[in-house]
Amino acid sequence: MSTTRNWIQWTAGAVLLLALGLGLFLRRPEAEAGVRLEGRVQTAAGEAFDLASLRGQPVVVNAWATWCGPCRRELPMLLEQARANKHVRFVFLNQGEGPEAVRAYLEEARLDMPDPLFDPSTELVQRWGAQGLPTTYFFDAEGRLVAQHPGEIKEEQLLGYLSQL
Repeated sequence: MSTTRNWIQWTAGAVLLLALGLGLFLRRPEAEAGVRLEGRVQTAAGEAFDLASLRGQPVVVNAWATWCGPCRRELPMLLEQARANKHVRFVFLNQGEGPEAVRAYLEEARLDMPDPLFDPSTELVQRWGAQGLPTTYFFDAEGRLVAQHPGEIKEEQLLGYLSQL
């Protein structure tokens, strides 16, 4: 069972990387200009969630996946900072996986992630200009993109970005 799940996760990861890679070649340059905190994603229950509803406070969106090594390394620190920085809303936006895979990973890793959200087609972060995973986005209270950090983020870097919000 574990071998099958690992194979499925690695296959999903390869498909996601391919999709993100194709997105790099097919995206329009204007897609990155004027990025706003908006777009529909899904809750763990499969319900639609509009990110624009989070405007009114600074928001950090971390695009991640369970199969992504750098995502796994940075996740505990991001969750800790989310608890420590109550004035900022942290959104953990899973890419291309379903709630069951995320739930299983969080249990295995013993991580407490409140309300993960899901971008099953990875369309949203492709529109935002992601070049791979993880990618962390920083939006001001009006929903404007202030900064984007591709790749694994270190605590010092995160704190620097948070000070800009």
